[in-house]
Amino acid sequence: MKVGIGYDIHRLLEGRKLILGGVEIDYPLGLLGHSDADVLIHSICDGLLGAAGLGDIGRHFPDTDERYRGISSAVLLQEVAVKVSEAGFSIGNIDATVILELPKLASVIPQMEEELAALLGIGRDRINIKATTNEGLDSIGRGEAIAAWVVVGLSGREKE
Repeated sequence: MKVGIGYDIHRLLEGRKLILGGVEIDYPLGLLGHSDADVLIHSICDGLLGAAGLGDIGRHFPDTDERYRGISSAVLLQEVAVKVSEAGFSIGNIDATVILELPKLASVIPQMEEELAALLGIGRDRINIKATTNEGLDSIGRGEAIAAWVVVGLSGREKE
């Protein structure tokens, strides 16, 4: 068993779509980033890569590479899943916490879990997403940003 953690934070601003867990959410602000800035997927990518000993999302998909400008993070997640599989690992579970003041996510979390499970080719029972606020503290609490923490468990072959 291998364990990895992932973290990401992006600033909210007008004129961008809000995409979390591969799901577009109706909200007047979106996340700023080189890609679609899906903090949940970026965190999952980092957790998966870390658990497999494959570095981080920036190593594989640098924001200096124009091929990734505006790309769907769902595409990046699928590429990470292939890299993890090729390294000899399978996904045991993903436990994620999205930190934001608004919008409220309770009604879309099941859809996010379904989307992520489909993208990764695993059962929805292996993905757990929670949402919490930052109680009005810092940039997240002021509604200026959204962050996500993720813990991932992988199983795989023993290294010789």
